[in-house]
Amino acid sequence: MKSKPFAMTVACAFAVLSMAAPAAAINDEGAFVRAHALDLLEDKLTDDQFTGLQLLAHQAAIASVCVGFELDETRFLEKFGALAHESEAEMSDEQKQYFERHLLVVYGILIGGELATAAEDPGETCHEAAEARADPEFAEEQVWASE
Repeated sequence: MKSKPFAMTVACAFAVLSMAAPAAAINDEGAFVRAHALDLLEDKLTDDQFTGLQLLAHQAAIASVCVGFELDETRFLEKFGALAHESEAEMSDEQKQYFERHLLVVYGILIGGELATAAEDPGETCHEAAEARADPEFAEEQVWASE
């Protein structure tokens, strides 16, 4: 992975998450999964990066649940590539490889949580995703393909 600055602020990302998936904030199953995923990455990503990982998982789940949503592979890979370990410069190649695998596992856990949240009310989830996709403040963070 390449270390790149992650341009999103935590406040903006949390605002987007609350607007894009308010059910996630009150869904016990999804919140439980996200909390444990956060524990698995403790001290390995910045808060901004973890929020970015959550947004990627959320958008991937939406793409698998909602008609008309697909991931833009180029944008997705660019955003995912920005999720470098905070101490990457001091890490051996083996440590970097372990971190990358660990990150993929946590990403999968987060998608599971997002899918659990979406299962509560897929119609509402897709409606909220459509509103998020139309929000210009969320445009920079979107990895969905254009409509």
